Amino acid sequence: MDRRGSYISSQLIVINDKLQLLYDEIGISEDERNTRERNLYSAVSHALEQQVEEVTAEKENLYRSCHDLREQLTTMMAALQDVQDLDFSCGARGDLEIKFPLMSAFESLSKKHEELKGLYSQRYQKAHELFENLRMFSTAMEGLRVDNDIFALNPDTLSLTNTNIAALETEVRRLSEEYERRVRIVQDDADQIVTLWAQLGTSQHNIDRNILACYKEKPEMLGLTNAHLEKLSAKKNMLQEEKDSRLRRLSATKAAVQHLWSKLSEDEAAVKAFDRANRGIALHVIEAYEQELARLNEKKRDHMHIFIEDARQTLQRLWDSLYFSEDEMLEFTPAWTDIFTDASLAAHESEIARLEQLLQERKPTLALIDAYRELQEDIVELEQSQQDASRLLSRGPGRRDPSRLLREEQMRKRIAKRKPKIMNDLMTTLCKWENENGRPFMVSGERFLDILREEEVSAKVRIYYLGGLMTV
Repeated sequence: MDRRGSYISSQLIVINDKLQLLYDEIGISEDERNTRERNLYSAVSHALEQQVEEVTAEKENLYRSCHDLREQLTTMMAALQDVQDLDFSCGARGDLEIKFPLMSAFESLSKKHEELKGLYSQRYQKAHELFENLRMFSTAMEGLRVDNDIFALNPDTLSLTNTNIAALETEVRRLSEEYERRVRIVQDDADQIVTLWAQLGTSQHNIDRNILACYKEKPEMLGLTNAHLEKLSAKKNMLQEEKDSRLRRLSATKAAVQHLWSKLSEDEAAVKAFDRANRGIALHVIEAYEQELARLNEKKRDHMHIFIEDARQTLQRLWDSLYFSEDEMLEFTPAWTDIFTDASLAAHESEIARLEQLLQERKPTLALIDAYRELQEDIVELEQSQQDASRLLSRGPGRRDPSRLLREEQMRKRIAKRKPKIMNDLMTTLCKWENENGRPFMVSGERFLDILREEEVSAKVRIYYLGGLMTV
């Protein structure tokens, strides 16, 4: 018999011996004795079976506890793969078999569980917080790209290695930076919207109260999804386009008004008062300038000759810049009549626009012609200076100027260096221009290319060198 049952067995033998002795002393019959013993055994058997059931339940509960500990340890060990070499005080880490006696197994598993629980709880809590941040960012920025491999996991199944925790932290940091970037975008756009409302004089019922309430302190409340950002940006762009449109409209009107103020010699005090009363780009300001322009245009009709004379002065400056001949000037007949009407002024303004465009197109060529003419003037000046014999005298009215000879020498060198290049560039440019336009380039009624060629083939440029006339 197993020693664990020896106490019960020995006690039952002793009690049975005493009972049999008593039966003998009493003289109980065999049948009566059997009946009493069966009843007694039934009572004892019931008590023993009840005890067996209780102990069996205790064993099962202890086994389940061991099993739960083993499952938790398995989960924690799988999650903490980067500490798999950690030694435990009770056996090897991988030895999680449930062995009898169960009390010893439970104690061993409990010790291992306690050793891992702290590290596992710390990392689990960290992962849980990171996942909550991911979910928060994902919800706030709907449609934002999230690393699928990371977002598909959850802290209950995630491997809680330092590598995975670091990956989560990196993803959260990336989304946090994106969140902050979007907050800045929303705040900047909302701030510009509020500013544009003020600049445009937007009426109260056309202002979004939600933007006004949140743009300074709680811009994220305006929404951070792609749809929210696009909607806010569209509103800002629409207001900016309206501002640009008004600026163009006001700029053109204002320039025309200021021009007419000057031409019509409007009262300076009245002009300043009007300007002070009409600042900004609100619609009423633009309308005020447009009304003022209409008033000035009406007044302009009574002083049309002033504007036409001003236009003719502008035409003359353009003619001079373009080296027009008299015949070319006379081609524009409105400039030579005594007609002062709206139609005449419009014709002048149209001609001015055409000549300004022409001047812009010919600007590079005209610049070379101007340089050539300046060089010709220098040559004439040098010739005149060389012909003045008094420059060599050291006494009298024409007292000798030592620096004059030096200046003449410097001028000769400059002419000798610059003229060939200017001549070459100018002839090349004129040939190209005439080929492209199919007509000669005229200067004061003459084809300038002919002038250059005549000078080149029929006459040599004379310059003075070292006090004498030198041909080149």
